[in-house]
Amino acid sequence: MVHLGLFVAYYIQLLAIMNPFSALPTFLSLTEGMELIERRRIVSRAFITAVLLILVFTFLGNYILRAFSISVPGLRIGGGILLMTIALDMLGGMPKTKRIDPEDVAVVPLATPMIVGPGTITTLILLTSRDPSILNTILILVAGVVAAITTFALLRYSEKIVAMARPSVMKAIGRFMSLIIASIAVEMIMLGMKSYIESWGLIH
Repeated sequence: MVHLGLFVAYYIQLLAIMNPFSALPTFLSLTEGMELIERRRIVSRAFITAVLLILVFTFLGNYILRAFSISVPGLRIGGGILLMTIALDMLGGMPKTKRIDPEDVAVVPLATPMIVGPGTITTLILLTSRDPSILNTILILVAGVVAAITTFALLRYSEKIVAMARPSVMKAIGRFMSLIIASIAVEMIMLGMKSYIESWGLIH
């Protein structure tokens, strides 16, 4: 039950940061005018790319930190500030990507940075840094892959979802996800500051 609870917590956190409901309008605009088969082909390519990125940063994220001499508290604060910026952008209705060549949509910007962007990467690294055990790493990996499956399933059937749901409902869901991301950002910043203060011997 403990492992199931951790998995669910990781899944919700990663899904909130990927924010598929916010990505839906952007995906539809980027693939506007394409045939349904081509759209689904793009979603499949993007999904494979996203899963590969999740694998890399789940297993190698800590080594990347060491290579650049970045501390976990520093990453928490920097990642928290970054997540807060993303959340504020989403709340303000700002687009996460710019319009580009449709042939490049699958990898950039769909797989990254729209789905597996700086926020997702930072979260994967922080979660594995907190508990680098094999079991916890596998839980994080599975949660990330399931979150990606959920995200790309929504994108695959984006036209039907948008047709069924009112624009106001989609907007409300996206705003709610933004609030979750902002809350996660505050927790990350506070944990990072606490770690620094403890290292200075000011609190125990």
